[in-house]
Order: sequence, then C-alpha cells, then structure tokens
Amino acid sequence: MDDLKFIFKGRLDFGSKRSFDNVLNMYEWKVVNHYKKDVQLLAEEIFDEEQYCLSFPRSYVLHGTQKNFTANYHLLEYLSEFALWGQLEMWMIENREVKEYHLVEPTGDRVVINQYTKGKNLSFREGKSEEAMAALDIAIQKYEKHAQAYERRAYISTMLKKYHDAIRDYTKSIKIYAGAPDPYYGRAIVHKIENNFDKAAEDFDTSIKRSIPLQPIHWKSRRRKAECLMEINQFEDAAKELKFFNIRKHKEDDPNFKYKKKALFDYGICLYELGQFKDAAQKFNESLEITEGKDAPIDEELLYRRGLARHKAGLPDFEKDLKKAAKAGIKKAAEALEEANA
Repeated sequence: MDDLKFIFKGRLDFGSKRSFDNVLNMYEWKVVNHYKKDVQLLAEEIFDEEQYCLSFPRSYVLHGTQKNFTANYHLLEYLSEFALWGQLEMWMIENREVKEYHLVEPTGDRVVINQYTKGKNLSFREGKSEEAMAALDIAIQKYEKHAQAYERRAYISTMLKKYHDAIRDYTKSIKIYAGAPDPYYGRAIVHKIENNFDKAAEDFDTSIKRSIPLQPIHWKSRRRKAECLMEINQFEDAAKELKFFNIRKHKEDDPNFKYKKKALFDYGICLYELGQFKDAAQKFNESLEITEGKDAPIDEELLYRRGLARHKAGLPDFEKDLKKAAKAGIKKAAEALEEANA
C-alpha cells in the first residue's frame, strides 16, 4: 500500500562538529548497508552542518508504505541516541486518520540528558520547583545551548511568579531554536498574565505558525490568542480563531477537549459583539449542552447571555432565559429583563 502519509517535525542537536560528522557518517552507512531503499529521508534536507543538528522544516511530508515509515522511525530513533537535546515527532496518516505516532528523544547516561529529563519531569510535580530548577541549571551549565532546558526553567519561573526571569529564559530558548512552538506559547502566557495582550497575541500567533494541527499546542494557542484579542476588542479576528477551534473534533484524551464549553461561550461573545445575534444564541446553546468544562462560566451566566442574544435576534424564550438567570442571582439578568419589558 503506497497511499500512507508521513509527517515529521522537530530537531535533534548534536552539540559539536565532531559529533555531528559522526552522526552523518552513521546515517549514510545505515542507509546504504542496512535500510537500503526503505529509508526516504534525504540528508541534504534534514542535516544542518552549521547548527550541528538534524532538523525538519515545518511541513516535512513523505508518502510510502508501512515498511518505509518503520524504517524512517528506527533510523531516527538510533540517531537520537547521539543527541544532547531535542525531540522528534512523527505521524503516519491513512485516510486523514492517525494510524501511528512516535515521539523520539535523546537517551543515555550523559549528565546533560539525565539532568534535563529529571528537571522536566519534576517541573510538572507540585512542590518540586527547587529540585527541578537545580537539575535544569546543571543541564544548562553542561550545555549552554540547551533550548529545551531554558524553556522548562522559564515554565517553573512562571509558576513561581518570577515573570522577568521567565521572559528572559523563554527568549533565550527562542534565540537558540526558533522552530519550536512551546517557548512562544509560554512567553505569551506571561504577557497575558501581565495584561500585555498585544504581545501575547503575537506570541500565540507564532506558536500557531510553529506547530501543526496534529499537535495540541496548535489549538491551545488558537484559543488563547482569541482570549487576548477579545481583551483588546478585536472580536472579528478572535471569532476566526474560535471558529477553527470549535470545528476541530478534539478527542477526550486531548487537553483541548475540556475547553470546548469555554471556547463555545467565547465564540458566542464574539458573535454577539459583531451583531450576529442569532448565531451567538446558537453558540451559547451549544455551550449549555456541554455539562462540564474547564474555565467555563456557570450555566446561569450562559442563560443570561443567551437571553440577551435571543432578545436582540427577535427569538422566542429570551424572557425565560433571563428569568432563570435572575432567579439564580445574576443581577445583570434581572436588569436586562426589566429593561426589555420597559
């Protein structure tokens, strides 16, 4: 079967010319003597001798058989053993469905790899910030161009509310490797916290451009960008981002799944501000149909918003919505009801 689509993304950094040259020689030997025609990756397209790395362009796509995909994966996995930092993602697509996915990261007993891995894992654990930071510091001391270590250190600084330090490390990560979406996303979060919504929207937009729709961060960035645009009253652009987010069918194991209710609510707000009241009422209705959602408004707030939209659109039952919301304690709903009946 030759109709399989392969997508590759990411980078592996080998740290020095000597290491890079050794990896390139091993790659060529493996292709000629072991994989022969099964490997489709071309050295001139993925190896960067100036940066001493293996790096894929944003959209590196191949087509072939299961055997081709497996050979490509095993070769990249082998080469990753010689990298100091990085990660590669690869997807095999059939009829627009992901049939196989692999994440490849450097392994081995080198200090820089062990300390980065330790720091990364601890960064997600509550109460382990100091230990995580210490491990990442060591990784950076061992190899100062470790873009991922700077990104993780910035994440911890954000959690500790050390925003100046976070911005500094996110920016360092970007200067080393501008092709990853994560440091742009992280820096945008800090800008958003500090109410710098223009800067945040810009970084979220770059995160979108540095990622692909198969990655959850692509959709997280679209939703977050829309939130920033709403803060500066750019509702038309925000609506476009939310439209894309809500059309996407996020699976339950996707971190974006739990934000569907909130995204529909925000989309409704944008449509209302744009004077599209009937469509806004429909989005509020769809949001109400979802029972749970992270950061979502309470249903009484949704009833209030739907009531306003229905009233503006000349739709029935707007009074019922406003009465329910008012009875639940939403003062704005009581005022809107009184005004509607004046």
